[in-house]
Amino acid sequence: MSDRVGIVAEGPIDLALLPPILRRIAEERAKVTWPVQVADAFEWLQMRPRGHGGVWMAIRRMVQVLRKDPNLPYAFIIILLDRRTQKIQTKVRKLIAGKDRFILAIAQEEIEAWWLGDRTNTLGWLGFGQPPAGTRYAANDYLAERDDKPKRTLDELTEKSPRLDRVYGEGNLDLARDFAELWDGRVRLQEIETQCPNQFPSFCRGTTQAFRRTKSHTNRSAQTELDSNLPPPTRQ
Repeated sequence: MSDRVGIVAEGPIDLALLPPILRRIAEERAKVTWPVQVADAFEWLQMRPRGHGGVWMAIRRMVQVLRKDPNLPYAFIIILLDRRTQKIQTKVRKLIAGKDRFILAIAQEEIEAWWLGDRTNTLGWLGFGQPPAGTRYAANDYLAERDDKPKRTLDELTEKSPRLDRVYGEGNLDLARDFAELWDGRVRLQEIETQCPNQFPSFCRGTTQAFRRTKSHTNRSAQTELDSNLPPPTRQ
């Protein structure tokens, strides 16, 4: 079994922001000690379609491949969708039912809600000690998972940031990658769980279990290899 993690997601910003989260879950929750490699499963499938329709096509293809050969180049696959994809979610859930190599992650609105849920790192990256007064992010009752337009919230914050020269708009991949670079190794999972209580905790639990299964399999494989390399016992 591989120890790489595959991602099937709707777009490149998801692919930029998910790896730091996955590596943090592996380190903090599953106590994984090896470097976690994360890859875009669309590339392995040699598929170009994106969006939720592309996600459905990719998962259907993978399930077909698994029926013939269980040796995927990934320990498990993370499937990321947002809540507005109810029909696709239902189809994907049916397709992966009983298959522990797949984890379906639902970001209530968009993955930017998980980004905004880590308030400590978001504010630090922006160069703020506190959210600027008058912004959506500064509201006393702000909850990232209830933010119906997280991209707009990030656009508002980046416009006011003293350290950035660009705004987020409807999604700026360069800024997402810049934040992901800072985020790697620093993701505050508990903050995101508090800010995104309906979806993120279950995603963390499922991913932690998947990493633990991978760790257990890797340890068994290493022990088997070690045992096979031992010299035969000497006869007395």
